[in-house]
Amino acid sequence: MRAPKELDGRWERTLERYMVAHGIPLKWDGLHKRYKGVAGHLFARLNPKIEQNMWANMPRYVRRYEQQDKNEDGKQVVIFATNRNYGDSVDDSIVVMRLGTFAPMLKAFIQSDKERWSE
Repeated sequence: MRAPKELDGRWERTLERYMVAHGIPLKWDGLHKRYKGVAGHLFARLNPKIEQNMWANMPRYVRRYEQQDKNEDGKQVVIFATNRNYGDSVDDSIVVMRLGTFAPMLKAFIQSDKERWSE
């Protein structure tokens, strides 16, 4: 899927379409400015062109999302780092999460089809 131009303001909808195309029920709620649809996880999007020193401040961004009042139930934070500098496709976006979020997701993925993912 082709990545939108930065000034279009369509990244959120493009990421939503991308996820739905892959069978992930992630929906952009424009009214509340957040993604919904995956229980136990809080998804956010950051643009490295706009966020100054984004990579150096990534731990702060993750903590900020974890500590939000709306995140009282301890949702796992997943951040999409997106812009066209990473490539012309949405596939070139980078996903950032804590190891404590990634490991359970990977475990569930592998356990769903052990024969396929075992060497």
